[in-house]
Amino acid sequence: MWNAGRETSSPGTELSENQAKKEKERLIKELQLITEERNDLRDRLRFLTERSMKKRSHFRPNPYYEDLERMEEAVMSILHNLEMENTEVHENNHKLKKEITFSR
Repeated sequence: MWNAGRETSSPGTELSENQAKKEKERLIKELQLITEERNDLRDRLRFLTERSMKKRSHFRPNPYYEDLERMEEAVMSILHNLEMENTEVHENNHKLKKEITFSR
């Protein structure tokens, strides 16, 4: 008689453990889907923000910077020409020194 009021915990516990496992798996899947959606939305936001930033007037390229780039190209070209001319003059000077030494 004293066993009649007592419940066995095995069948009820197994059922609740199985339910808990299923609920845990369901929550994990839901969390993964929510995380993927969050990442997708974050990427979209970043894309739209960058695109809108490029359209704003204060993010346009600085015209003075473009002028400086052109001036730099011109100066570098002149420098290259001067270096080439300097090399030629140095070679001619070396040849003339050889001729002077040879003629003595």
